[in-house]
Amino acid sequence: MKPFRPQAGLTAPICEGSVLQLRDPDVLLFSGPADPAARALMTIRASTDGGITWRSAHTVNGLPAAYSDLVRVDDGTVGLLYETGDFGPYETITFRRMPVTDLT
Repeated sequence: MKPFRPQAGLTAPICEGSVLQLRDPDVLLFSGPADPAARALMTIRASTDGGITWRSAHTVNGLPAAYSDLVRVDDGTVGLLYETGDFGPYETITFRRMPVTDLT
C-alpha cells in the first residue's frame, strides 16, 4: 500500500468526497464538487489505473453541491448521496442512481 498523496487530476474545493472501488468492471470512482473555487458542479470521476489518472465520468449537475457518498447498489447500479440546492449546497440531500455503464 502506498501512502496518501494529493491527486493533481482531482480539482475540487476543500470538501469531503467519496471513493468507491468497483471490481467488475475494475474502476475507481470519486465523487465531489468539480468547481475548484466553490462547492458546486457535483461530478463523478473515474480511474482505471488505480488513481494515477482521472477522467470526468458523469457530471450530475451544475448546481451548488457539497458532501457526497458513493455506494454500489447492485451489479449494474451505483448510488450517489449528496448535498445540493438551487441557491446553496446545503438545502437538501439527494440520492441518485446511475448505471455502472455510464461511469466506466
